[in-house]
Amino acid sequence: MNAILKERIGERVGSLKISWRRASLEAGLEAGFIQDIITGRSHHPGDDALASLATALKCSPAYLLGESDDLAGVAVVHGTTTPASDSAQRPDAVMALRIVDELLAGGHVEAARVAVRRALKAIATE
Repeated sequence: MNAILKERIGERVGSLKISWRRASLEAGLEAGFIQDIITGRSHHPGDDALASLATALKCSPAYLLGESDDLAGVAVVHGTTTPASDSAQRPDAVMALRIVDELLAGGHVEAARVAVRRALKAIATE
C-alpha cells in the first residue's frame, strides 16, 4: 500500500478531529475501511471508494494519493486547468465542486453523486 496514502489519510483524519471509523462511515464505506488501509489489509482501494473517502476527508483523491500537494488538487474545467488557489468566497463549496468535476472527468459518476449529496447537505446546514 502507498505510504503517502496512509500518511495523508492520517493527516486529514487528525485535522478534522474525527475517528477512522467516523470518516469511513461518512464516506459511505464499511466502518473498518480506513483501518484496513492503514494496517495493510486492503492493498488496492477502488477509485470510487477512494473518491468517497476524499470527499469525507475534505480533499481530493489526487491529494490522498500524493499526486497533488494542494488539498483540492487541480481541477480540469472545460479543458482548462484551474489551480485550487482561485477559490472564491465559499472555499468549501468551491472545493466540493472541484472534487465533483475531477470525479466526473475520471468517469466516477456514482462517487460524484455522493459528493454532490454531501455538499448539498453541508450547504443546507450552514
